[in-house]
Amino acid sequence: MKNVIALFTTILLILIFLSCNNKKVEKQKKEKEQSVIGVPYFKKLVNNEKERTRLWKAAIDSGDFRAYNKIAIAYLMSYRETDVYYYSLIMANKYHCPEAYYNMYIVLTHEASTGDMVLLSNDKDTKNLALYYLFRARELGFTDAKEIIELKYGRGKSSQNSSFFLKQLMNSPVSPPQFHH
Repeated sequence: MKNVIALFTTILLILIFLSCNNKKVEKQKKEKEQSVIGVPYFKKLVNNEKERTRLWKAAIDSGDFRAYNKIAIAYLMSYRETDVYYYSLIMANKYHCPEAYYNMYIVLTHEASTGDMVLLSNDKDTKNLALYYLFRARELGFTDAKEIIELKYGRGKSSQNSSFFLKQLMNSPVSPPQFHH
């Protein structure tokens, strides 16, 4: 009987050891996968001229939303917001890409760095333009835009559409340029 209990205990300890070891291996595998998809992956993609050019060309020339999303996210994750704005504008105007509208909203409402300069515009016209992009992305079915609008304005309370913000922008008084000495 003691031998059976000892054998049973030994088997139980081995199973526990294998189970714990397997969880450790799974955790290491998961961490490795996340580092591949993390910022180093995006920087590598942005720095790969051949792949970067292929993706932008597929997006701009053919309206490939998948290619656009892949390279645009890489640019945003690599802190190249001002660069992605240009391509997003083309994708939005040419193909009505909801993610492009959303990315332009992100670029205009979040701080961006370009070399030695930090950019963030808080003027009324830029805010209206950013909201136009956000609401346009929602109208085109982009879920993230809908969620942000619901967070900002409450569920079902925002009946405005993108044209409301575009009209606000168009009706804004134009000030003559100011020259500083």
